[in-house]
Amino acid sequence: MSLEMLSLGRLHVARLCHDLGGIAGTLGGTLDLLGGDDPGLQDLLRETAQALRLRLRLYAAAWGASAPDLDPAQLAELLQGAPAVPRVGFDLEGLAHGTALPAGLVPLALNAALLGAEALPRGGTVHLGGDVRQGFTVLPDGRAAAWPPALLRALSGNDAAALLEEGGPRRMLAPLVIMLAAEAGWGASLALGAPGADGAAPLLLQPGPGTA
Repeated sequence: MSLEMLSLGRLHVARLCHDLGGIAGTLGGTLDLLGGDDPGLQDLLRETAQALRLRLRLYAAAWGASAPDLDPAQLAELLQGAPAVPRVGFDLEGLAHGTALPAGLVPLALNAALLGAEALPRGGTVHLGGDVRQGFTVLPDGRAAAWPPALLRALSGNDAAALLEEGGPRRMLAPLVIMLAAEAGWGASLALGAPGADGAAPLLLQPGPGTA
């Protein structure tokens, strides 16, 4: 998959999130106007509508055509829309505070965090730390934490674009993170010999020469 195709895919996602976001807003507004004798059902429907809005905001920033500069608090807010929440939490305290992450790196950071959640089948916490100059560290911390095989294959030299097409939507995050890193001029590797508490090595995303 070329960078042109990746850009086209981002435009499609942006359009999809925009259109579905309107539906989610209409749904939420309609629920507010409806009466009902079952407050529990009304609360459930409102929570569902809110979860949909959060999910769409996350996907628009992670996979859409463009995202603004975001600070750690804004990134953390977006990640509340991740499918793994609340089974998986996101700890962004290790990110440099006081500065916003450039728009060009927002998709990389968000997708790396989502990939960390995929490494936690039994739940846990994804720790995201670092800064733009030194790079980011992604550590999935939880029982049976393990990176998906697609990431190991991509880091071993397999073509990320081919893995993306081969794996389909359910296995797209690992090759997508590698492609986004390459697009930004960054590299990706595992910090072998420095595993987390349950054996998952931190994923290192680091700027290449002249990109920091």
